[in-house]
Amino acid sequence: MSFAHIAALTIHDVKNSLSSIASAAESHGDTPTVQAIFNISDTLTRLLVFYRSEHELLRLNLNSHAPEDLIFELAANKYGQSDIEINSELNQAPVLWVYDEMLIRMILVNALQNASRYAKSRIVISAKECSGYLEMSVHDDGPGFSDTVLEEDYSNIPASQNGTGLGLLLAKRIAALHVNNNQQGRIELSNQNGGLFRLIIPA
Repeated sequence: MSFAHIAALTIHDVKNSLSSIASAAESHGDTPTVQAIFNISDTLTRLLVFYRSEHELLRLNLNSHAPEDLIFELAANKYGQSDIEINSELNQAPVLWVYDEMLIRMILVNALQNASRYAKSRIVISAKECSGYLEMSVHDDGPGFSDTVLEEDYSNIPASQNGTGLGLLLAKRIAALHVNNNQQGRIELSNQNGGLFRLIIPA
């Protein structure tokens, strides 16, 4: 059994243990600890999905979903700084779209966690249909992405106290798995009065 396979099994075990700890913390009303545990669990999930993508084991579970429901759910949570306001924009959201909801949620949660580290006071998460694509975005009012991140070679983002760049590389891979009529999903990063993360999925 390879080290990578053992690591994947260990991640499953750790996530199960974290669930038990989170339940105990929730029973005592310890909300900050519960949120911290969920964030750790999300990080481990990304690591496990990355392992599967590296070994070509990642398969999409495609179904029709309401983007509006997902955005509402994500906007209702806190992702670090409790004083950051998270708003949603859904006036152009399609009623239904086909995608892997678990993986798309994971991408957006990671984007929100990153945005919460840099936002000054506000984050806007939105969904809209644009030219035959679903565009989900996370826009913060912070200093914006660094030049290194904007170069799009996410595999070379240096590790720091704010992360490893794994989330962006994984988001790129997951988006690219969403293919329809020779159109491939993608992510785009830009600076527009803050950092703008866009996840774009074909119809």
